Amino acid sequence: MERKTESGIMLALLFISLLSLISKTGIAYDSWTIFKMAAQFDEVTAPVEAQTMPWGDWNHYHNYSEIVNTLFYLDATYPTIVDVFSVGKSWQNRDIYCIRLTNETNTQPKPKVFFVGYHHAREPISAELPLYFAVEASSDYGTNATVTQMIDSSEIYIVPALNVDTIDVVKQNEWQRKNVHPFNEDGDGLLDEDPPDDEDGDGYIEDLFFLNETYYDFIRWEGMDDDSDGLLNEDWAGGVDLNRNYGYQWNATCDSGSSDPRAEDYRGQAPFSEPETQAIRDLALQHNFKYAISFHSGAEIILYPWGYTSTPTPHNSLLREIAGNLSSLVNAPYGQSGVGMYTSSGLWDDWMYGNRSTFALTCEIYANYSAWQYEPGPEPDTWWEKGITQAFNPEPSDIETVVQRWLPVFTYITDRAIREPHDVRVVDTTPSKTIVGQGYKLRVNVTVTNDGVFNETFDVTIYANETSIGSQTVTVTSGNSTVVSFVWNTLGFAYGNYTIRAYAEPLLGEIDTIDNNCTDGIVRVAMPGNVNGDKDVDGKDISIIAKYFGKPASFYPNADINDDGDIDGKDISIAAKNFGKTEP
Repeated sequence: MERKTESGIMLALLFISLLSLISKTGIAYDSWTIFKMAAQFDEVTAPVEAQTMPWGDWNHYHNYSEIVNTLFYLDATYPTIVDVFSVGKSWQNRDIYCIRLTNETNTQPKPKVFFVGYHHAREPISAELPLYFAVEASSDYGTNATVTQMIDSSEIYIVPALNVDTIDVVKQNEWQRKNVHPFNEDGDGLLDEDPPDDEDGDGYIEDLFFLNETYYDFIRWEGMDDDSDGLLNEDWAGGVDLNRNYGYQWNATCDSGSSDPRAEDYRGQAPFSEPETQAIRDLALQHNFKYAISFHSGAEIILYPWGYTSTPTPHNSLLREIAGNLSSLVNAPYGQSGVGMYTSSGLWDDWMYGNRSTFALTCEIYANYSAWQYEPGPEPDTWWEKGITQAFNPEPSDIETVVQRWLPVFTYITDRAIREPHDVRVVDTTPSKTIVGQGYKLRVNVTVTNDGVFNETFDVTIYANETSIGSQTVTVTSGNSTVVSFVWNTLGFAYGNYTIRAYAEPLLGEIDTIDNNCTDGIVRVAMPGNVNGDKDVDGKDISIIAKYFGKPASFYPNADINDDGDIDGKDISIAAKNFGKTEP
């Protein structure tokens, strides 16, 4: 991890000096006013890179320098709860920074959650939300009970902006979606030399399309022939769609995820071909994130895997529960990505879930469909379309309103992870027989799962009705299951039906204990030789044993009276001793 920069340390020292000066005057200031004074003081003495006020206000979209300066300001100001480090480099060699929020004095293992913004260039609001949360959480620690609990009891990793090279590029081309990996789309040997332009100078870049009642056809982008090859706007800056470049179902046949470098959803030359997605991959491989959220815009919806297919995941009910709870908090619809939107290959959340067993969701946080504007084109049934920036992002004056609406996502996801670090579950209880002769044995297999984030050692007890018939101590690693085998000796148990129940002793700190119990199956303790459960030992029982005579017990477990694994003469002999008798 990279630690504090010189500019960050200098700013912290200046900040401390200013606090000392203020203490001498006896004047009280809030933290924001103090920081603004520090920034003004810093302008006089600090080097150029430290002069920019970190976040300034939330009425503008922050550039790369502002985002970085903000992160390092938090790093220097709150050193016991904030750590900032680079997770990798972009195509243009910019650092992609991650901020980790956790109480570093608490060294006990804590659950980890992950949030990432700004996969797509034209979605800057998706960077403002995680940046805003990082600032609010850092500054509210110690005064806000919820935030304090989150930072004390978890590790929160945030990459506010992934597609860092395009923060400035999108200002020249508001349609930019991909990263800046250079491609020679028009085959002229030059790279990225002919992007769309604001041809008419109205502040928008427009696209021209044909549309009648039955047919739609894209014609061209607004612009000029920048490379004098007779073609218009055929070689944009970059790039690869980062959210089609992850290594799970990267080349699946889907609605979105193109092999054509000219396509807006170009998936790249190979899975993880891009340094930006490699940075996320490497971070995820280093940490066991229980939950993760990626932020996008262009719609208002909460999506969960799978996105490459309409088939549900094995954890569909759980993912749907999480999405539904988030939906209630932010008042947005939710659904499976491959059903509610369209199928897409190489998605971030599919890879996080499919390869890292992380419950990953995508939050599309803003859309303004009325922002699209249309005006007649040069030919009949042709139209100019513009307004994508406003369709995907709120006006700067509304940034804070939008991000505050979605802040509960951070609280809910982190709180859920905190409540679930210790969580074991009894999945199944399976007796080897449904009828057992009194005084003889049967086996009961109990499947237990560790749904938590830590390896756990705990006791599992099995009951017949309310009588304990065995207990074992087991160790189960995080995310895995094990089968615990018990032997029930029925000596001393009266004839009758017994309900078999398994119970996992709750762990220290475990909250969800309802599923620590599992009742599954009824076993009848019967007179030895009564293998059909009708209370009589008679010809019917002998007939059943004879039918499976010489075969393994698996063919008819109840007929293996002595539980030695075989249906043989010993079982016939036991039944013969009680032949003609009836249970009282």
